[in-house]
Amino acid sequence: MTSTILRMLPFFIPLLIIQYGLMIFALVQVAKNEVAYLPKWAWILIIVLFGVIGPIVFLIIGKKKETEDD
Repeated sequence: MTSTILRMLPFFIPLLIIQYGLMIFALVQVAKNEVAYLPKWAWILIIVLFGVIGPIVFLIIGKKKETEDD
């Protein structure tokens, strides 16, 4: 069993780096920007609790769209 885990390690380390990088990026975006549909604390919970899916959902629907004033 240990040899299987060691063989899979080169695959899992990049995935973990991507997951945590995406999570940190989304949390910074929540802190810096206005959010849509839910309060900031709810988006933080979604981002942290739902792994890769939470940050992706936030980045797709949770960020308020930038409005341009001409």
